[in-house]
Formats: sequence, structure tokens, C-alpha cells
Amino acid sequence: MKRVLHIVDSRSYVRSNCFQHQLAEVLPKVAHVDTKELHEVLGHRLHSANRYDLIVSCLKQRTLFKAAPGLQPALGSLPVVVYDQDPWEAFRDGSPYKGAYQAISSYLNVKTFAVTTKWWADLIARRGLPSTFVKMWVLPDYCSSDPPFDARSVAAGFIGALHPYRRELFEKLEDMGTNVIVQGGGLDYAGFREALSRLQCFVHSEDSSVIVAGKEYNLNVGLWIKDVEAASRGCFSIRNRGSDSETYLDGIKTVMLYDDPSEVPALLDRIQKMDPVERQSLIDGTVEHIRKADRWLDTANALVLNSNPGEG
Repeated sequence: MKRVLHIVDSRSYVRSNCFQHQLAEVLPKVAHVDTKELHEVLGHRLHSANRYDLIVSCLKQRTLFKAAPGLQPALGSLPVVVYDQDPWEAFRDGSPYKGAYQAISSYLNVKTFAVTTKWWADLIARRGLPSTFVKMWVLPDYCSSDPPFDARSVAAGFIGALHPYRRELFEKLEDMGTNVIVQGGGLDYAGFREALSRLQCFVHSEDSSVIVAGKEYNLNVGLWIKDVEAASRGCFSIRNRGSDSETYLDGIKTVMLYDDPSEVPALLDRIQKMDPVERQSLIDGTVEHIRKADRWLDTANALVLNSNPGEG
């Protein structure tokens, strides 16, 4: 097994972060992992000690952007895999971190930028930088279809930050007579999972424009992990359509996509009118699919071996 130095902002941040703590749990299954906080790496000449085969950086993008010059003496020519969940901040016009990937590559021996949206991995490659698409997922132990659909107290709900585009969706639905119960953020991940288990349907929108080199794109090409999370807790999930949905949703049968918010009430009605036994079977089968898929292990392998995980 490879000897991997896993660099993080802080151990407490990783423990509290909804996705990084899951990745940190599976990395030791594929490599000998030594996790260090940034301040434990700066000022040390690790590349001369022959202790590591690979660096996996899980630093926040803004942290690595700032720290790259100082890391260069410590890491030297050691290959670095950069795991980043917010790649658009390195490319969008007006971002204080625009150009971050190029700058990081100028100081460190970046083997690949591992990002969690295929569309952005493709854009990074078109910019002449190495990229790998890896998936966020839900650990098997976090998957549950209990309580069953009919025992859940909220027919349609949302848990998370109420961005303007989401507020606009919920206001439109209210005008159509469909009420979505909104619970704001602030929950830890265990609380978030428990809250999902009270919903029959998770309703949301990911529809935010981003300008790259003067051209408008949309973040609806990603953020599919929200639907996987909802489905893993026995919810139906309803969200706006976007490119590359199949990269996350293949085999997940309890996610429904809409082209226009006017379609949402009919989707909710369709779910309510399903045969209860068939509906619960669909939910249980989807939760089991997500549990068995265990894409976090695929991602850990991709980071360490620099090979793209399977799409199936």
C-alpha cells in the first residue's frame, strides 16, 4: 500500500465537515495514511525524508491557494493530488481565488485536481490542467429507509441554506398551493440525516449562474450529492434538471427531475398516489443500492491510484 500524507486544515474541521469526515474514514482502507494539519507540514522538508509516496491535499481551496508557496519547500517534487469540492471558485469571474489552480500548479507537483462534478473536471481538462472526476457519496452506515414513507410527518420539505433561487422556488410552489416545510441550516450531519428521515419528499433547486471567462454557465450541472443524501435516508428527492445527472443518479430511482417548477405539484401527487407497497419497495431498493455502491471507497482509490472510478 502507498504511504500517503493527508493534509487538512484541521482535524476538527474534517470531523465536522459533512463530506471530508466520510472520505477520511475510507482513505486508510486503500493506503497507509498519515493525517497532518497544515501547520504541522509547513517548515518541514518532507520530500527529503522518503516517508511518503503521495500527498493528498484536502485543504480548502483558499487555504491551499495561500499556502502553496510555503508548501513547496516542504513537499518538493512529491506528487500531490488536490481534492476540491468547490472548483468553480478557481474559475468564476470575480472570484478572489480565480487562477488558484494555475498558481497551485506552479508551486507544487500536482498530479491531478480531483473534483466532485464531472462538468467541472472536463472544464479543468480543457484549460490544460490535470483533472479527475470523483464522487461524494454516503457511507453505508448512514443509509436507512426507516421510518417507512407512510410514518413520516412531512410530505414535502427542505433542509439547508435558503438561497434566493431556492426561496423563489418555494414561493412559486406556495402560489400553486404546494407548501414546502423549510428547515434552515445549522444542523450537524447526524442531525441533518435525522431530519431527512422525517421527510417523505425532499424538494429543492440548484439553479445559480456562474460566469467563466465572460460566458454564463449554471451550477445545476452538479450538487447531485444532495439528492443522493436524501434518497439514502428513504426520501424521494425532487430537483431541477441539469447536465450529467446520470453521473450520480444512475440506479437511484427515487429522484425526480423537473424542467419547470410548475411540474413539481404533479410529481408530488404522483408519489402520494403510488401503491404503498410498491412505493416502499422502491425506496428500500434505492437505499440498498446506495449502501452497496459505497462510492467513497471508489473515490479513495481514485485519489491514491489516480484512476477514475467506475460510473456504474
